[in-house]
Amino acid sequence: MRSFASATVFPLVLATAIVGSAVALERGMPVGTVLLVTAVATVTAIVLLERGLPYRREWNRSHGDLPADAVYLPMTVGVNVLIEPRAAVLGVVLGAWLSSTIGVGLWPSQWPLLGQLAVACVVAEFFDYWAHRVMHENRWLWRLHATHHSAPRLYWLNATRSHPGEMVFRGAVSIAPLSVLGADQSLFAMVGIVNIVVGLFQHANIDFALGPLSWVFSIGEMHRWHHSRDLAEANSNYGNNFIFWDAVFGTRYRPAGGACPSALGIAEPAAFPRTVLAQLVAPFRWSQL
Repeated sequence: MRSFASATVFPLVLATAIVGSAVALERGMPVGTVLLVTAVATVTAIVLLERGLPYRREWNRSHGDLPADAVYLPMTVGVNVLIEPRAAVLGVVLGAWLSSTIGVGLWPSQWPLLGQLAVACVVAEFFDYWAHRVMHENRWLWRLHATHHSAPRLYWLNATRSHPGEMVFRGAVSIAPLSVLGADQSLFAMVGIVNIVVGLFQHANIDFALGPLSWVFSIGEMHRWHHSRDLAEANSNYGNNFIFWDAVFGTRYRPAGGACPSALGIAEPAAFPRTVLAQLVAPFRWSQL
């Protein structure tokens, strides 16, 4: 029974969220309502699964990180609410100019919504893959991204642990291209649904059995390796939701015989702060750390 649950919980929740949201949007439900209902339902399901099907039981207990993560949740939502409309507006202006110059629409808006969603995920993932990767490879951007990697365990709430500077950078990079191509509001909502469900499952303390899905999604064991304290392991599996661009560019990492690194977090600096305020200013006082 446990093995069956491990193999089915994620695809069932994701499929339910996508199909249910598509139906709700087609029936005229407001986008904000659809996103809120999906987020609340997904969080509820994951919290229950972390208790009933945990990967590491000790990860269900606070490691001194819960107060900070509780602050990052509303902060992340607020920053993203500010980023997305502005990035989308800029993209729409550029997209309109390109379409008029070329004389044809750039986005396959005549396709069914789910077909457009598949294309949108591939496009958005490509740009976010490189945005995420450069944050690991550029020492200045790493200072922002280190906040996310400072988590000593993986559970649903630290999916929102990100420095506002990172959210602005990666949010604009992943959203603007879809706007330039002419994606509409319903499609953005569906991309948001995927981001919510997969992002929360990505960090969830749930005993996944991904199987062939380890070539598709960057969740569970795939993302745990990305949070390894060993940089040789952590500098891999950059996909935000999906792993296929990692496979294309040679950064997919899944060693045989192990589903989790020995230690999570960051090795440098060892004294990375734990409070939100100190983490927000940490990139600007890096040498002091």
